[in-house]
Amino acid sequence: MDLISKKTRSEFQEFLVSTTIREIKRYFDNHDIQFTQLPAEKLPSGQRRRQVAQYYASVDWTNTKQVRQVINVYADILSDLTGTTDSWNANIRQTWIDKLTKVLFKDGYQFDNGKISIVGQVVSFDNLENATDLLDKGHFQEYIERIKKSIDQDPGLAIGSTKELVEATLKTILTELKTPADKDDDIPKLLKQVQKALDLVPDDVDDAKKGADIIKVLLSNLGQVVIKVAELRNLYGTGHGKDKKRKGLNERHARLTVGAGVTLATFLLETFELKRKGKNG
Repeated sequence: MDLISKKTRSEFQEFLVSTTIREIKRYFDNHDIQFTQLPAEKLPSGQRRRQVAQYYASVDWTNTKQVRQVINVYADILSDLTGTTDSWNANIRQTWIDKLTKVLFKDGYQFDNGKISIVGQVVSFDNLENATDLLDKGHFQEYIERIKKSIDQDPGLAIGSTKELVEATLKTILTELKTPADKDDDIPKLLKQVQKALDLVPDDVDDAKKGADIIKVLLSNLGQVVIKVAELRNLYGTGHGKDKKRKGLNERHARLTVGAGVTLATFLLETFELKRKGKNG
């Protein structure tokens, strides 16, 4: 089954009719999509449509890697459309943005922050960035921006940066609570200290509470999430001299790791913020 529908391909082709041959060439060449000469009888009308058709001809629409190259072309097109300040009529530009994002969404893709991702696989950083006003958000923003940029292009870097984000979250919380950690403490040790400082230690859950056993399991699993993120980083991430292009590691592994790490960091920061406000009345 084609991973991008004929409808979507056609809509982007029609948009490119309004550009130039040079721009079409730039979009596709930037992502190493081959230009294939086709006989005249197999080509559509119009020079620009023919140009796009001959790039499309080299693509196996069932091949994930090749389709990702085309998706990156589409992302560049939408990025240019959403960021342009040229003489295009604003209404016409918005019409194209709406039309192109709509057909992509029907195919199961969504455009966000300059990238196109599979629906349901976009990691949201909004809650993390808004978790607290006390912590140094600028410090965490470096990790967040690095992760955002590398999930698709460099999964190993995304995994390594997620581990660093989680570790920084744990150390910052401990520092703010006046219980700074030893510089050599690893993530499991840091997490145990944070759980205790935030009253998240599973054994401290009151057995009389409804669902106490479930709460204990969930809190215990938080520790496993962090530990496994660290282990995955050691195996596939950017630390310990690993090759960032190591086989077997791809964007779906990065999204799994980033999603888990960001969720955990957000939960801990929000818990910290609630505890801080409670102490301050």
